[in-house]
Amino acid sequence: MAGIQASVGRGGENRPEDVRTVQRMLNSQTFPGEPAPLAEDGIAGPNTIQRIERFQAVVLGFETPDGRVDPGAATLQALQPGTGGDAGEEPASLTPSDEAVDLLKSIEGLRLEPYDDQTGDPVDEWVPGATVGYGHLIGRDEWDRYRDGVSEQQAESLLESDLAPFVQAVQTQVRRRLKQHEFDALVILVFNIGTGAFAASSVLKMLNDPSAETAYDSLEAAWKAWNKSQGRVMEGLVKRREAEWKIFSAGVYERW
Repeated sequence: MAGIQASVGRGGENRPEDVRTVQRMLNSQTFPGEPAPLAEDGIAGPNTIQRIERFQAVVLGFETPDGRVDPGAATLQALQPGTGGDAGEEPASLTPSDEAVDLLKSIEGLRLEPYDDQTGDPVDEWVPGATVGYGHLIGRDEWDRYRDGVSEQQAESLLESDLAPFVQAVQTQVRRRLKQHEFDALVILVFNIGTGAFAASSVLKMLNDPSAETAYDSLEAAWKAWNKSQGRVMEGLVKRREAEWKIFSAGVYERW
């Protein structure tokens, strides 16, 4: 996978070798109305910046192209050799892939009898952490329904229902086209941090507007900043964010 060390384009560091890499990738892409090939001279001049902006607008669907390619961010990913300018689909048309659902199943684990999520011990009366299936938290009003456990098919249905609001959050709040693995990674992230946190996050702001002012230099940094619980960095969250980013950036589905 081709990469760059620093930002290229408007406001970027524009190291000559990085600029040449981006110019080569832009020249390898085809999209409507593209002008003549760029000179691969390592200079981030007006033609290079305009080509980046046009790629962002036409191929990625950015409402406000920033004319910059950042390491690990969406524009660089879409420019990678072999993508053919494929920026994916509208989020509303996507649903979690089998790979994403299977990964979540493997992480949550299947328990057909109710248990306490805090201790892992079986329970025969409702407690605040009562859980069943693939991590379904049992509400007090659901206890009579699930006190005797669930079948594997019921567990599958519960997981689908539990995922629905997080899928909907990505479908409705992300305003740029996504590849399947990008959509999957976002659903897995939102499943963990919650829909409210996602709606207010720098991740969403940077996805929808790469020029948005945030506390982070890149989408990757904004994503991996979700590594704390009660103000403390947690190793489990660090590993989860790393795994999610691998899915988003490279389509690699691995347990954490």
